[in-house]
Amino acid sequence: MPRFTVHSVHDLLRLPEVFGLGAVTDARHGHFPGISPEPLAIDQAAQAAVAAFSATGFESASVTVFAAVPGGVLPPPPYRVRRVDVEFARPFGFLAVERRSGLVLTAGWVADPEP
Repeated sequence: MPRFTVHSVHDLLRLPEVFGLGAVTDARHGHFPGISPEPLAIDQAAQAAVAAFSATGFESASVTVFAAVPGGVLPPPPYRVRRVDVEFARPFGFLAVERRSGLVLTAGWVADPEP
């Protein structure tokens, strides 16, 4: 297979409904109560992705960026938030999981944590 790389940058608000962002762009209403003490709305959203193919394998990466603006009135939190203090002194794995569905959004392994 010949070696090649593909990359792209997308404005996710050009077609907000395709990405499920139409509901969170209205600044008259607050969104995301679990991540900010102030109500927020999405003002900008973009994603960049790259995939590289070679004779020895395949690599890919993507990054998604959102810009939020103040919006609406803060609704009461739907769940209790706990605080946990942890010190990582040896190799560890991690997962970022969406609470309701259990969908794993990000997974990783840190073999040599910084002190």
